[in-house]
Amino acid sequence: MAITIRSSFTVDAPPADVWKTMIDIERSAPCFPGAELKEQQPDGSYKGGFTVKLGPLTLKFAGKFKIADQNDADRTVVVSASGTDTKGRGGADAQINAAVAEAGGKTKVDVVSEVNLSGTVAQYGRGAGMIEALSQQLLNQFAKNLTALIEADAAHDEQPTHTLVGAAVPNDTAASAAPQDAPNAQNAQAARETAAPVPPAAPRRPPPPPVAPLDAGALMRKAMWQSIRNFFARLFRPGQQH
Repeated sequence: MAITIRSSFTVDAPPADVWKTMIDIERSAPCFPGAELKEQQPDGSYKGGFTVKLGPLTLKFAGKFKIADQNDADRTVVVSASGTDTKGRGGADAQINAAVAEAGGKTKVDVVSEVNLSGTVAQYGRGAGMIEALSQQLLNQFAKNLTALIEADAAHDEQPTHTLVGAAVPNDTAASAAPQDAPNAQNAQAARETAAPVPPAAPRRPPPPPVAPLDAGALMRKAMWQSIRNFFARLFRPGQQH
């Protein structure tokens, strides 16, 4: 079963910061609700997991994904992903196209996902409208987590760093050196002249938010009410004939 899902979200941060964080898979992937990033493969892809909680039932999916195409100039990226239920109840393949653009001092991210569902999982995809609404709820949560991560990075970058300076020989060492210590004095002078600042260690950014199972039940309730509101909005739209 093939589904095309179009959605978007806005992040209160400059496009350059959003783009830099989004293409850093190891930091952005855990921002998606229920997602877990695992080891990187030789072909550049990553193994990953996705956990969905439906009341007392917890579903786990295993798969992989990678950046299939990346255009830094236009800030567009294509991500390919695939996964199967660990109990063999079906799976999904997806190609996700995302574009980052400036929007009134903020950043808008447009996402178009081409999804193919198989097995029992496809049965849950019959209501395409519900899936689209659920997808928007997921992206809204992803946007909140991504914004929090970008803000944490910005606050971390503003912290002052201290540079360690190489030890220097006091100036009076050479001046008070006796004639027989002239070679030592020359060596001390050379050490002072060649001493250079020691670069500080690369700052460690704060880790991504911890992985939490996706509470699909709560999101589906939100999606259901959103679908109902959209239906009545279309039904009672001015000029709409009944």
